[in-house]
Amino acid sequence: MSELTIFPPEALLHASLEVAMAPVVGPLVLAVSGGRDSMVLLQAVARWAPERIAAVATFDHGTGNYATEAASLVAAESRRLGLTVVRERSRTPGHSEAAWRAARWDFLGRIARAYKARVATAHTRDDQLETVVMRLMRGAGARGLAALAAPSRVVRPWLGVSRAELARWATLEKVAYLDDPMNVSRAFLRGRVRHELLPALEATTPGFADQILASAEKAASWRREVEGHVDAIGLAVSPSLDRVSCPAAALESTSSEGRGVLWPAICARAGVTLDAKGTRELVKFTRSGKRGSSICVSGGAIVLRRGAAAGEPVGDRYEVRRVSPPRVRDASRAWSGVSETLPPRFGRFRWRRLHTAPPPGECMEQDLWSMGFPRGEQVVLRVWTAGDRIRTAGAPAGRRVTRYFSAAHIPALDRPTWPVLLVANELVWVPGVCRALAAPSRPGRSELIWYRCEPECD
Repeated sequence: MSELTIFPPEALLHASLEVAMAPVVGPLVLAVSGGRDSMVLLQAVARWAPERIAAVATFDHGTGNYATEAASLVAAESRRLGLTVVRERSRTPGHSEAAWRAARWDFLGRIARAYKARVATAHTRDDQLETVVMRLMRGAGARGLAALAAPSRVVRPWLGVSRAELARWATLEKVAYLDDPMNVSRAFLRGRVRHELLPALEATTPGFADQILASAEKAASWRREVEGHVDAIGLAVSPSLDRVSCPAAALESTSSEGRGVLWPAICARAGVTLDAKGTRELVKFTRSGKRGSSICVSGGAIVLRRGAAAGEPVGDRYEVRRVSPPRVRDASRAWSGVSETLPPRFGRFRWRRLHTAPPPGECMEQDLWSMGFPRGEQVVLRVWTAGDRIRTAGAPAGRRVTRYFSAAHIPALDRPTWPVLLVANELVWVPGVCRALAAPSRPGRSELIWYRCEPECD
C-alpha cells in the first residue's frame, strides 16, 4: 500500500501563494496581527514576492498587553525586512468579536485605499471551517455558506492550507510570533466552536470537516455565477462604495425567486448585508414600488426607485444607499480659519480654489457651488444642524435651511453631512443649495478668493 504523499511545507506554501496572487493585479497591504498564521504570511510574501508588498498593516485593539506587544513585534519584524509598516491603536476598545472585526476592517480599508492596494489576510482552511459552521448555526443560506471563499477583493493565500501546515513551516523557519490568549479562550463563540463543537462533530461523524468545506466551495462557486450575472446587468457604484444603482428592468423582468437571489448581491456592492427579512421586503418592494418611492431595510440601507436623470440613456433605476449609524457631533466636524486656508476636503466634499472668478450675472447667481471671500476673512466650516437658518433675498428675515434642501432635492440621508459656511457667526453659504443675502461674494471684486465646492460621491 502506497504511503500518503506529504508535500514539504515550503513547496505547499509557495504554491498556495502563487495561485492566490496570480489573478491579482497591483500591490498588496498585508494584514498582520502578530499571531503565527499572519507572521508566516509576512515572512512568505517577503521571501517570494517582496515587490508586491505596498505596506504591512497592524492594528492594536487596545485590549491589553498582548495586543500592544503583538503590534510591536509586527512593526519590528517588518522594519527588519525593509518593509513599510502602518500601525494604529484603537481609541475605543471593543468588547465583542463583531466590534473588533469592524474596527480592524475599517483600519485595513483605509490603508488599502491610501496605497491603492488590496488587503491580504492569513485566513486558513480552519478559519473557513469555523466560519461556515457558525453561519450554519445562525441559519445562513447558500450565499452565507460561501463564507471566506466568496468572491472578494481580499486575497487569502492560506485558505486551502491548514493551521497545522503553517505551524510546521513556522517551526522549520523559526518564525517569530506571539500566541494570542484568545485562541484558547471559550469566552466567545468561535473559541467554543473551535475547541468543543468541531472536535465532537468530527469524532461522531468522521469526515465532517471535509463535507462542510466541500459544501462551502459549492456555495462559493454558485456565488461567483451570481456575481457574474450582476456584473452584466449594468450596475453603477459610487466611488465611496456606499451607493449602487441598477436598471429597474433588470429586476422587474425576473421572477420573485430571481429577485431574492439578485437583491443580496446588489446590496453587497454598497456594503450592505441583507438578512432574510430584508430580502423578502425588497422582493415585495420590487413588485409594488413606484417611481419616487423608497424603503428602509434591515442591514442598514435605504432603497429608492427613481426615474432617469436628464440626459441618461437608461430608464428607471433602483438605488441602494448604505446608511451609516448616527454619530455624535464633535469638534472634528468643524473647521475655522482664514479664507485663504479652507481645507481641500471636508467630509464628502472637495474644496477647490479657483484661479479666476466666475463670470458675473445670471450664470454666477445660478452656480451655487462657487463663492468668493475677502482675503483674511475669518470663516467657520461645519456640517449642517437641524436648527440652521439663513437670510436670503427671498427670505430676509431668515428661513430654515431644511426648506432650501427640499427645494434643491437634497435627500434627507445626505443632509446630516452637508457643509455650511459661516462668517461672523452668520450662515452665508450652503454649497449647491443657497447663499445668504449678506454673502461676501460680489462678482467683479478682484480681492476675493474664490472656491468651488464639489461632492466627492457624485
